[in-house]
Amino acid sequence: QRQQKSGLFATCRPWNYLDYHPSMIATRAIVATALATLLAYHGHRKKSLSKSGAAAAFAVGFFSFLASYRFGVTLILFYQSSSSLTKYKSEIKKKIESDFKEGGQRDYVQVLSCSILATILALVYMVMEGEDAPVDFTGHQRRSFLLCAYLGHYACCNGDTWASELGVLNKGAPRLVTTPWRKVPAGTNGGMSTVGTAASLAGGLFIGVGFALLGLSAGGWQSGFVWLGALGGLGGSLLDSLMGATLEATYYDTDKKMIAHAPVGGSVVKICGWDILSGEQVNAISTAATTFLCGFAGGLLF
Repeated sequence: QRQQKSGLFATCRPWNYLDYHPSMIATRAIVATALATLLAYHGHRKKSLSKSGAAAAFAVGFFSFLASYRFGVTLILFYQSSSSLTKYKSEIKKKIESDFKEGGQRDYVQVLSCSILATILALVYMVMEGEDAPVDFTGHQRRSFLLCAYLGHYACCNGDTWASELGVLNKGAPRLVTTPWRKVPAGTNGGMSTVGTAASLAGGLFIGVGFALLGLSAGGWQSGFVWLGALGGLGGSLLDSLMGATLEATYYDTDKKMIAHAPVGGSVVKICGWDILSGEQVNAISTAATTFLCGFAGGLLF
């Protein structure tokens, strides 16, 4: 067996995961199938997911649980908390957003934009590293990077979702992140409020604490996950807001007094941003950037 290096791009014998006993792999696959089916069915039944969204959620859930129970449960923490907040005070949100959908009803594009990268990281971890293990940047840089990056991904997604779902309920008008002295209507891309900012931090911390607790069986409590979750939630939400305020157009219907989905009608005006990226594209790019930044930032926190 060739000598292994300890760096981020260290060589290793591939397909490490397949070295485990076939019965163990079969058991993990059965559990992954059952939990992914439950996730997709529950989401579709509760109208959190459309049919295509449920299909995408099944695939994401299956591969996440197949790679690691910690990865799979972290996905559940993000999905369940975000779905619950999407439904929270939905009667108020209906009056703010013209394209509001009851329960959220996310389609496959929305599901994959906030999960495909994390799923790829989980599969890379499964193949290259095998079973769950603690972060140790001194001796296992690649493993540690993948764990921190995965956490950063869902901390970012959760923080941004919590900020979006709770920020629109802020009593005062939000302020545009690029021009803080300018007040904008609730729901504006790039609008920030006290409630929304606090929610992004709380959402990241929620994922960070959960990820740390789920890792107790793999090597004990590691507080770095908590701080990394806070960084991913707050930092990712801020980056998403900056991109949303500049690269995504926001329109407002002055007659209906709500955010408009498209510039249709004489009463619709543009508030901010260039029509370059869609909301899903902004989410995907900001999440990817935060994911890899958290992977490297882990080296400073552990």
